[in-house]
Amino acid sequence: MLADIASNVIANIVFWIGLGLAAAGTVRVGQRRFRRFFGLDTNQQLVVCLSNVWNSSASTRPRGYSVTLHELRASEGVNRLFGSASFRLPDMVRGLVDAIYLGRHRYDFRTSVSPSTSDDPKQFTELSGNLVVVGGAVRNSIRRLYLDENLVSLRLSNELEEAGPRQQQFAEVLGGADVGRKITSEALELAVVERVRDAARGTTVVFCLGRRGDTTWAATEFLVRNWRNLEREFGDRPFALCLGFRDVSYSYNYHPPRRLAVVHG
Repeated sequence: MLADIASNVIANIVFWIGLGLAAAGTVRVGQRRFRRFFGLDTNQQLVVCLSNVWNSSASTRPRGYSVTLHELRASEGVNRLFGSASFRLPDMVRGLVDAIYLGRHRYDFRTSVSPSTSDDPKQFTELSGNLVVVGGAVRNSIRRLYLDENLVSLRLSNELEEAGPRQQQFAEVLGGADVGRKITSEALELAVVERVRDAARGTTVVFCLGRRGDTTWAATEFLVRNWRNLEREFGDRPFALCLGFRDVSYSYNYHPPRRLAVVHG
């Protein structure tokens, strides 16, 4: 009987050591992929930059900050990436792995709001870190800055200066062999998920935007759910995806989009 007990104890010890080694290996691979995708290998700061819908004409203050509910929900989605390990493990070891996953790599992660359209976006202090920019150039001055600096490959039609409410929606390719191409859809709402490397500032910037607030949320949710697949497909190379979402009707029911176009940086 003592031999059986000792055998069981040894088997359990071997099992838990093996599980720990497997978990540690999974953690290490997950860390490496996560850091590479969001540019955290060389710069450990990551800021979610939301659009600023504050309007100076409706306020007596010289400067203000207001965000939409859709973009706030989008930032909560990105926050989930930092709330737990970015891979699937049994619940019994998840807490331990989460502590290892985040404990050994201290990331400076926070949410901020872009400067108002009347302010100079180049003075935005968060430009020194990696960014997830949520929302289009109409209300997000950091998105507008990167458009003006010709660092993005896709632009939505509502980001044009002359865009009107009845204008047909499209996404325009701004670089590469297909420059000038316009991507349209009669049945789907267009959105963009794009990652660029800002060589001048030494940062990685990911853009998530749609023509409306709900599709901006859906684009960000796509990033949160699919960054692993995107990392496997593109590595650390720039890319831009034009996605087509079925009309989400300002709800938070996520449905996987169709991939309408890919632009390689």
